[in-house]
Amino acid sequence: MALAEMTKARIAVHRSVADELVGKLQALGCCEFTGENSGAVDSASMTHLRARQRHIDELLSDVRFTVRLLEPLEVNKGSSFARMLGDVPTIGLSELEAKADEERFRTFVADLREKERRATETRAELSRLKGLLAQSMLLNSIKYPLEFFTTGTEFVGGAVYTVPKASAAGFVSKIGSELGDLAEYQKLPENDKDTVSTFAVLFRKSDFEKVQAAASEFSAGRVDVPKDFALTAEEERSRLTAGIEKAEKEEALLCADMSSRADEGLDMARYYGDYWSILSDRIGSMISGVPTEDVFIWSFWMPKECLGTVENALRPYEELTEFSLIGPDEGELPPTLLKNPGWSSSMEPLTLMYGTPTYGGVDPTSLMAPFFFLFLGMCFGDAGYGLVLSGVFGYFIVRHQLHPTMRKFFIMITIGMLCSVVFGALTGSWFGDSVTAFTFLRPLVPLMGAMQFLDPMNDPMTLLTISLGLGFVQVIFGLLIAFKNSWKNGDYTGALADNGGWILFLCGLLMTGLSVSGKTGGPAGDLSKYIAIAGALVLVATQGRTKTGIAGKLFSGILSLYNVTGYLGDVLSYSRLLALGLGSAAVGMVINLLAKLVAGTPYVGILLAVLIFVLGHLFSIAVNLLGAFIHSLRLQYVEFFGKFYDANGRDFAPLRNVTTFARLSEDKQ
Repeated sequence: MALAEMTKARIAVHRSVADELVGKLQALGCCEFTGENSGAVDSASMTHLRARQRHIDELLSDVRFTVRLLEPLEVNKGSSFARMLGDVPTIGLSELEAKADEERFRTFVADLREKERRATETRAELSRLKGLLAQSMLLNSIKYPLEFFTTGTEFVGGAVYTVPKASAAGFVSKIGSELGDLAEYQKLPENDKDTVSTFAVLFRKSDFEKVQAAASEFSAGRVDVPKDFALTAEEERSRLTAGIEKAEKEEALLCADMSSRADEGLDMARYYGDYWSILSDRIGSMISGVPTEDVFIWSFWMPKECLGTVENALRPYEELTEFSLIGPDEGELPPTLLKNPGWSSSMEPLTLMYGTPTYGGVDPTSLMAPFFFLFLGMCFGDAGYGLVLSGVFGYFIVRHQLHPTMRKFFIMITIGMLCSVVFGALTGSWFGDSVTAFTFLRPLVPLMGAMQFLDPMNDPMTLLTISLGLGFVQVIFGLLIAFKNSWKNGDYTGALADNGGWILFLCGLLMTGLSVSGKTGGPAGDLSKYIAIAGALVLVATQGRTKTGIAGKLFSGILSLYNVTGYLGDVLSYSRLLALGLGSAAVGMVINLLAKLVAGTPYVGILLAVLIFVLGHLFSIAVNLLGAFIHSLRLQYVEFFGKFYDANGRDFAPLRNVTTFARLSEDKQ
C-alpha cells in the first residue's frame, strides 16, 4: 500500500576493481545509476569503456542477425507456447560467462554472412532467370534467332511489334511498299480474342527509321526483347531452364548447410547474446559515472531497505572504495518502486499500465485490489466458468516458471475467478442454468439452492442496488484517500474544502434519498438533511476561493454544486456490474437451450449437444472474460483513480542481470 522509501548514494571506486564491483551491484539488482554525466567527461578509462561498449554492440548486432536468420531453420524448436510461459533453460552467470567464446562466434557469423550473401545472390539470379523464362514464352513462335532483335548483325536488325488488328494489313502493306524485298516479317500465331497482331520484322539497320515511321503511323508498339537472348526462343528456354535448375540446387545446398548448423548457431547466439547484453548494461551504467585518472565516481538510487545489502557487497572493497549517502539534486525526483503485500502485488502491472505513482504520493494498488477482484467476479458472474479458469491459470502458475509480470497477471486472474465462483454460487449460475436445464443434474438443485442468495434473472433490481451501492462506496473511498493525502501534505484547506465538502454532501444526499424512499426515518432522516446542507455550504463557501471578489467567489461556489452530476454519473457507471453479470448468465442459458434442442436428434443428437455445450461455453468464457476484465479495470481507472491518483512518477529501473533466452539461477552462479 506504500511506496518503497528510496535513498541516493555516491561511491568512488578505484578503476582496478570497478568492473568487478559493478558486476556485484548488478547481481543485487537494486541500484539505479543516475547517469548524471552520461560519459561526457573524457579520460583514458572512459575512452576504453566506450570502445568496449561499441565492440559489444557489434557482437549483439551479430547475435540479432544470427537469430533472425536461423530461427526459421531451427530443427529442435520446442514449443513456442512453452517458451512464452517461461520454459527456458536455467543457467548460472558464471556458466554463461564461460560459454561465451567470442572468436568462435565471430568465425561462425562470418561464415554465415558469406552463405547468406551467396544465398541472396542466388535467389536474385533465380528471380532474374525466371523472369527471362516468362519473357521467352512470349517470343516462343519466332523462327529467327533472337539475336536479330537485341544487338543484330553488322547490317541486319530486327524488332517485334504489336499492331491493332484493324491496322495489321496496312502495317504489312506499308512495310512492303517502303522496303520491298529488303525486309522480311513473320506474323506470330494469335487467338480470335486477341485485339492485336504481333509481327517479327527483319530489316536493314539503315532502314530502321522507315520501319519506325510505319509503326508510328499504324499505332504499333514495340516489344522489348531482353539483351541476354541470342539463340532461338526454344534454345533460350532450354538454356534458362537449365540455369534455373542449377540455381535452385545451389540455393537448396546453401539452405541445407545453414539448416544443419542452425541449432549450433542459435545455441551460441542465445547464450552469448544474453551474456553480452548483461555486459552492455553494466558498461552503460559505468559510463554514466565521472572518471578521474584512477577512480570512477557513481551516483545511484536504491531502496532504503537494501542499504545493508549494498554495504555488505562493498565490504570486500573497503580499501578501494568510498561510499556515502547523499541527498537528491535540486529538482530531482526519486524513482518510484511499488511495495505491496503478496495478495495485492499481482495488481501492480495494472497500476503501472495506468501510470507510475509520483514518489511520496499514494500507491493505489492495494486500495483498488479488493474492488477489482470483487468487480471481476461480479462481471464474470458464473461459478462454473470461474472453476474452469481458476484451475487453468492455477495450473500454469504451479507448473511453469512464468515471467514475473505474467505470473502476477495469472495470479490476478485466478483470484478474480475464485471471486467469480463465490458470486456465481450466490446467484445460482453454474455454466448458465445447467443445473436446472439438464435432467441428469437435477439432484444438485437442492445444493445449488442452499448456496444461492440472489436471483438476478428474476430480481435484477436487487443486484442493481448492490452494484450502485458498491460504486458509491468506492467513490467515497477515493475521496477519503484524497482527503488523507491532502492532509498529509499539509493542504488542510484542500482536504476539508475539496474532499471533505463533497464527502458530506454526497453522503447527505444518499441518506436523504433513503429517508424519502422510506428506507430510513426518524432522527436519521432529519440528520441526513443537515449533513447534505452542511456539505453544500462548505462547497459554496470554498470552491470559489481562488476567484476575486465576493460575487465571483459566491457564484463559483454555487456553480460547483453542479458537479454532483459528475459523481452521479460515476456511480451509475457501476450498473455495468449488473449488465455484464446478467449477460454472462444469459449467454450460458442460450447455449444450454441450444444443446437441449439438438439433443433429441436421432443418432447424432447427444454428440451435437455435447459439441454445442463445450464449444459454446468456451466461446462464452473467452468473450465474457475479456469484457469482465476491461470493464472492471475501467471502473478503477476512470471512476476511482480520477479522485486521488497522481501518476507522474518515474519507474525505478535498477541495473540488473536481464536475459532474454535463458533464466539466471542464483544457486548456479
